[in-house]
Amino acid sequence: MTEIESTVRVVRGEMQPWSDQNQPGRPPAGGPVVCRLLSDLLPRARRTLVVGPHGQDVLDLVADRSDQVTVLLRSVSDATDLATSPAGEMSFLDGRFEVVAGALDGLAGATLEPYDVIVAVDGLDRVLGADSPDLSWPERLAQLLKHATVDAALVLGLENGFSLTSLLDRRGLDERHGDNEWWPLRDDPERPASVAAFAEAVERAGVSGTTAYANFSEAGIAHTLIETTAAAGARPGSLLCRLGVRGIAAAAASLPLLAPIGELAEAAALAGQLDAVPESWLLMRGKPTRAAYAEGAAKGVTVAVDRADSGWIVDSAGAAADVPGGLRVRVGTRTLPDAPTAEDVLFRLAAAGDVPGVRAFAAEVGAWARTQSGSGVFCFDDLGYDGTGFTPGFYGWAVVEPVSPGELLAAAWHRWRDRLVSGHRRHPWPPWMTGDELVATLLRMSGDEAEPSTVERGREIAAAVSTATDPVIDQSTMDLRSALEDAAAARHELAELRGHVFGLERTLGFRDKQLKVREKRIREMRASVQRYEAIRNHRLFKYVRYAAKIRHPKQFARAVMRRLRG
Repeated sequence: MTEIESTVRVVRGEMQPWSDQNQPGRPPAGGPVVCRLLSDLLPRARRTLVVGPHGQDVLDLVADRSDQVTVLLRSVSDATDLATSPAGEMSFLDGRFEVVAGALDGLAGATLEPYDVIVAVDGLDRVLGADSPDLSWPERLAQLLKHATVDAALVLGLENGFSLTSLLDRRGLDERHGDNEWWPLRDDPERPASVAAFAEAVERAGVSGTTAYANFSEAGIAHTLIETTAAAGARPGSLLCRLGVRGIAAAAASLPLLAPIGELAEAAALAGQLDAVPESWLLMRGKPTRAAYAEGAAKGVTVAVDRADSGWIVDSAGAAADVPGGLRVRVGTRTLPDAPTAEDVLFRLAAAGDVPGVRAFAAEVGAWARTQSGSGVFCFDDLGYDGTGFTPGFYGWAVVEPVSPGELLAAAWHRWRDRLVSGHRRHPWPPWMTGDELVATLLRMSGDEAEPSTVERGREIAAAVSTATDPVIDQSTMDLRSALEDAAAARHELAELRGHVFGLERTLGFRDKQLKVREKRIREMRASVQRYEAIRNHRLFKYVRYAAKIRHPKQFARAVMRRLRG
């Protein structure tokens, strides 16, 4: 028995050297959002099969729910690393943990007892080796279900070729997928291309009673999961739509795109197609009660969303801790109305040029802010407005140091102004009224004095919220439309500056001519004065003028006489 076979069971189709653990942009499936979904879904089982590369967090969760776990990886090096890791080695020694290296079709040739749970969050794209037959997607599914009991719990992922990130990605196919696909997956005519086709294919294979989730992932790790029926019914401004747009923005943060993806995600939601544009889907047997799962305000904090009579119940879980920027994330359960946000209302009023409407709404939100106690941060993009009042959303940020209602309001206006400008939205204010000047004006509309210190502190809070909440966007991957808009704005500004410089140059030319004329006149006047001074009568006049300035002539005459006698 070789050293590898002593720790890893090898079946046909193993790959070496190869690794699925370190593929750029395609890490092993997992993350806190997936783990929270699996913790609600997976039952206590006797035998569990995990197919494909998964993170250690998923494996730990599965091991806690199962008496025996088998992990199938096509890479021998990945399987060996897992079996010899501290967590895997301990489970391996007590007989509860088995690591198999090989392809899915190779596992089908081995005599194995059926499994009660099958976890394939990563999907069926990375389960075949270089020597495997060219199995279609339904054939791979059939190979997988050979190892399942009749009523086995199933979790299966599928990549979506019609996702917004894929449609707007301006890179070529070779740059998008690289060499991590041994088989031309997207040339498979039998591969499901929609969530309905996905569910239908699984049902044809003998698995009924399934539920699907739209998976919006950030760098390959699930960021937001929304039940597809609920996602199809989500409309712009609703909580689920905001979660979906937030997840899509996180997925596209590191990709070079053709156009801004947020507005297209809202357009998809308006058309009832939000469930059709995620990066992938997760399909499972069973029906979890949660409508959505998502990353919370900070890393390590997850949010689960349940339906309520008149809105949503949001349950934030995780370690409540301080984050950079003087903020603290708060966890807990709260009920939110199914209503649009204050940001949506303000965007519509600004686009319509309704300054009186903005002023009235600002006064309303300012009166509400002054009734709030504590240091809870409210952002207009996460502040529900049902027409009669305001309700803070799921972020749950709070400022560690003491803060006034005016400073929190200034932070909300700063964040709204930043999102207004960065989204290239229309607004009714003069173009030169930007930054602190505009925020101070909006603060005064809200009934605040808008002291410079208040505006400055609000900017600091808004910057901290943006750093902790928004995805980091690399300027080198800015979408093409935004780049073109920025270039057009730069050209317009350049034209204005050129006109300004031309006006200054023309003014300087006029001033130069005026100075030359004045200099010429001064020289002429100086020459005239010199001619006048040479005249004898002028000398006499000068002496007379000096004499006229004498106040006491007698005293002056005596002084002159004394000097002459001297």
